[in-house]
Amino acid sequence: MTKELKILAACFAAFAIALKLAYYREGTLTALKTAAALYWLFVIPGYAMMLHWRNRLGLAERMAMGTVAAIALTGIASYYIGLAGLKLQNQTLILPLAIIAASFLAYLKFSARKTQQQQ
Repeated sequence: MTKELKILAACFAAFAIALKLAYYREGTLTALKTAAALYWLFVIPGYAMMLHWRNRLGLAERMAMGTVAAIALTGIASYYIGLAGLKLQNQTLILPLAIIAASFLAYLKFSARKTQQQQ
């Protein structure tokens, strides 16, 4: 798992550099903040959602599918949470954290169940 986290960090650096190159007139700090925001909102929750398929799919496949799934889930959940009355500025912190926590807890639960079945 630490190897995958290093690769995620390297992908973040590459993404930040790509944003800096694409928006060369903006400051470096702006590119880093934008990359961090997009990573926090979509890539990290997507990675967490795809942990269950860690043994079946490669990291690149899980990151791609997880990011798409996180975009969809975040958009849909944000819409309904907004209808319920939670303001948008709170959702950018709470919603990804909730997705990451729920995904990680589900991963731990299913991995514990799988090890019990193997014994």
